[in-house]
Amino acid sequence: MNFLSIFSLILLVYLIISLIWWMPVSRKVKTLLFLFFLLISQKYSLYQIFGTGAFNPSLPSGWMMLGEACYNVFLILLTLLVVKDFIWWIARGLQKLGMTIAWPLTSLQLKWLLIGLSVLAGPWGVYCALKVPDVKTVEIRMTHLDPAFDGYRIVHLTDLHIGQLLKRPWLEQVVVKTNALEADLILITGDMVEGNARKLHEEVAPYGWLRARDGVMAVTGNHEHYHGGVDWVARFEAMGIAMLENRHRTIRRGEAKLVVAGAADRAAARFGLPGPNVTTAIQNAPNVPVILMSHQPKGAEQLKGIDLQLSGHTHGGLIKWIQPLIALFNGGFVDGLYRANERTQVYVNAGTGLWTGMACRIGVPSEITQIVLRRDRPPF
Repeated sequence: MNFLSIFSLILLVYLIISLIWWMPVSRKVKTLLFLFFLLISQKYSLYQIFGTGAFNPSLPSGWMMLGEACYNVFLILLTLLVVKDFIWWIARGLQKLGMTIAWPLTSLQLKWLLIGLSVLAGPWGVYCALKVPDVKTVEIRMTHLDPAFDGYRIVHLTDLHIGQLLKRPWLEQVVVKTNALEADLILITGDMVEGNARKLHEEVAPYGWLRARDGVMAVTGNHEHYHGGVDWVARFEAMGIAMLENRHRTIRRGEAKLVVAGAADRAAARFGLPGPNVTTAIQNAPNVPVILMSHQPKGAEQLKGIDLQLSGHTHGGLIKWIQPLIALFNGGFVDGLYRANERTQVYVNAGTGLWTGMACRIGVPSEITQIVLRRDRPPF
């Protein structure tokens, strides 16, 4: 049994105490509710049993979407129960102070209402997770940016995770939307796939259709390395994507220059490959503004010589109210634009696609990010 299955069992105990145990319904109804939530809480174990993989199961897309929707019901209901219990404790404290708290619903009505809202929100979270993202335009001002690059447009893609849920037809639509922007440059900050290069050979073909004036550049994320990082780097290079693993390229507009560098992902070292080395990535680069691609945003505050870091990995937290938790594990970076240090800004893309193991987005839409570079520093 994997960690998430065990953690889900712990959450199930809370759900039973908060929701099922005290419900004034028959034992049969309580038993059915318990069995239902026990079943959906063990999504990852069921994936392991029937799909030979807890986080990237070999199952039909329809079954996976059903599984994801049901697990979303479980997570959303838990959140609503926490809110319910928090309000209950506040109300109880006020009552002890002599205040009368009127509540329009009975305990049973409220609990069925929370279940109903969760059942509706679960499938909605899957829809929002799997739909083709809209274009989000962000202006980022950079000190010492040459006037020749004022208005320079970069399309930033990340975390597409092409595999079991997001497949070639979805990727084709993303590529069409991206190419329609006619950007100067396309940058992809990792987690482009969810499977090995042999299995996904045809699924990822549309990556090779991406076009921009100054080309397409990318770095690996942790998931490339889980599925054969060396093979994927070679595959993407063959498709015309420049993989800047601890390397850089210089873009020119006449005499003006802009450096784009890439850092290998932290996961690479676990597979005997060089880990991220920003010093190596920008070695011998001209003294001009530098944009760094790094899949994971954590550690950006320690960067030197970098003007803008583009990252993904966090998926924006997926659900709005858990963003603070995700930020804790990513150096405080989770979604949007940040000032990491005196020189470096960080833009964390909320994700163009979705990790197979968690198909839910509520309040955090996926994005195809169009970044427009402007001169001068923003008012932080």
